[in-house]
Amino acid sequence: MSCTPLLNKTRLGTVARQGKRRDAERLAASPISNASNRELPETELPSLVLTYKYRLLPTRKQHKALVGILESQRQLYNGALEHRIGAWQKAAKTVTLYSQMAELVELRSEPEFSVLPSNLQRWTLRRLDEAYQGFFRRVKAKGEKAGFPRFRGKGRWSSFGFAEFSGIRLIGKRLYFKGIGGGLRMHLHRPLPDARPLCCTFTRDHKGWSVCLQYRVPVAALPKTGKQTGIDFGLTHLATLSTGEQIPNPRVAKRAESELRRHQRALARCKKGSNRRKKAKQQLARSHARVKSGRRTYLHQVSAKLVRETDVIVIEDLNVKGLAGSMLAKAVHDASWAALRQMLAYKAEKAGREVVVVDPKYTSQTCPDCGIIAKKKLSERTHRCDCGCVLDRDHAAAKVILQRGRSGSRSSQREVFACA
Repeated sequence: MSCTPLLNKTRLGTVARQGKRRDAERLAASPISNASNRELPETELPSLVLTYKYRLLPTRKQHKALVGILESQRQLYNGALEHRIGAWQKAAKTVTLYSQMAELVELRSEPEFSVLPSNLQRWTLRRLDEAYQGFFRRVKAKGEKAGFPRFRGKGRWSSFGFAEFSGIRLIGKRLYFKGIGGGLRMHLHRPLPDARPLCCTFTRDHKGWSVCLQYRVPVAALPKTGKQTGIDFGLTHLATLSTGEQIPNPRVAKRAESELRRHQRALARCKKGSNRRKKAKQQLARSHARVKSGRRTYLHQVSAKLVRETDVIVIEDLNVKGLAGSMLAKAVHDASWAALRQMLAYKAEKAGREVVVVDPKYTSQTCPDCGIIAKKKLSERTHRCDCGCVLDRDHAAAKVILQRGRSGSRSSQREVFACA
């Protein structure tokens, strides 16, 4: 890898290292650090990987250092991408992740590259390699847009991290790593698991900085309830259960449409590059963040309640991507069925519950009593059958979904989502 595109683009101020004795004293005095820095015991108990997100509270000096690290990793990413493209164009040579990591070891002999932990820089190279893997996967799929990896501008790079929890220490409520003066204070709004972190990612958003720590935690099975529930996702109601219960659809984005429209128009009127445009952009970002936060909070509450009260949850294997391209695209995106399905899956796995996915074909056309398929228009919201069954359309579909889950007619093997 050529030194030029990487060496000239990574400029960070040098920061004094913390003394080993001082770190050892802090480590010994902290119960959280002792738990987070020891190895996991070998066990056969089922476990899964969860991500815990915490807000960071950096000082002004630390904020500038974080911004500098973010910029250096963006330039490292662009330099590594330029190296790969140049090697292929000039010599038809494929540059792999491990060859770039090997050249990174040589570059770290120079002061500019040794300012930061090597594990942090390897995370950036891995991110580029994942972009290439995604590109080749989409090319082979022959139905998706290939999307060749792009050079990242300042507004399109907002995170850096450690692929392994090495080169960084968690002591009490602070994170320590080379390149940051002192420890980064975290707002621990909930306790950390009694385990060693697997990796971590630092992210910058409109509010500031946050860190995501990944842990492997054991499955804590909840007491059995003996209940099985089929769920039919919808737009009038977010979900209808086979018991007849209907979960309201909050339509968070629809309720915020006027506010988003107003902020978007204000941004469009601003001159590019002006301070006024930056403020308008931040205001629009805050509005979108409120919509996202409100939606995710509601989905977390709904999924937690369902997992807590039900042993087996049966859902449809909906083609959400296809529905999101239909005439109901805005409403489908606002409902976020895929996010709800993911939350149900990982929370059920964590609680020892089971999520069954069944074929969605004709679930809303089939009678739950006699099994006869009678096609209905989308505008027909009541299921009426010659056998005498009269139910709300979504309630009838939920009962059919539950029946398919009990009979074992699943569309595919059970999926397990390992991240929160």
